[in-house]
Amino acid sequence: MTQSNSTAPQPPVTETDPIETDPQKASESLLHLHKMSTTAGLGSQDYAEVNVTAVVAVLFGLASLLAIASPILLVFPIVGVGLSLIALRQVRRSNGTQTGAGLAILGLILSGAITAVIFSYQGVQALHRRADEQAIAALCTQYGQYIDQRKFAEAYDLFDADFQNRLGKQTFINQLSAMQNHAPLVPPVDAVYWNGITPAFQQDDEGVQRAGAVIIVHYKAYDGEQPRLEAHFKKVGDGPWLIDNIPEQFPEPRKAGAPPQG
Repeated sequence: MTQSNSTAPQPPVTETDPIETDPQKASESLLHLHKMSTTAGLGSQDYAEVNVTAVVAVLFGLASLLAIASPILLVFPIVGVGLSLIALRQVRRSNGTQTGAGLAILGLILSGAITAVIFSYQGVQALHRRADEQAIAALCTQYGQYIDQRKFAEAYDLFDADFQNRLGKQTFINQLSAMQNHAPLVPPVDAVYWNGITPAFQQDDEGVQRAGAVIIVHYKAYDGEQPRLEAHFKKVGDGPWLIDNIPEQFPEPRKAGAPPQG
């Protein structure tokens, strides 16, 4: 009987993990896991919260357009700029857990740009108004000088077409001549000037500007209080400012059937 030289297969030798057999190494491994970053595992597929302040900043940026209607509403762009800056800081400090930097920048651009445009426009308007006031003041002074020099025809040219259509030149000259020749009962006028209070400006859809102001009529050798008269001015397009009327000096004719004034 022959003996077989084959040997039985031996079971595979497995190497024991030293961590499983060494408790000290196992604890050190756990310590390393504990020290991992708190943001570990936050990848591009993970959800990041949209910063609420950035969304509100965009809404305030859009609402800034309302400030064009009234300077009081400038609070919207001012608050919008502040919210945008706060949102940017919050997103930067969130360690990637928040998004919305683009929204915050959009809100900052909207609020900042609209604020800059409004202030620039108001600055230009203020310069124009200052120029208008200076033109009206010069017009009043010129009117007073013409009266004092008895250049009544030249004074008539300082009035607009509506006034001249209503009151002829000769009638105008006669009225001023009578006013200057009432001495000693009424001293002659030697100056007329604007009282310095900002006129009430209005502009219609056709580009016609109107202004209501108060002028001071100065009488020669008169120490009492100088009379203040209401005066109306008008400017058509890019033309010069002209006197539209001085009602107390040149009252408009009363319409038929209208009750008497005063």
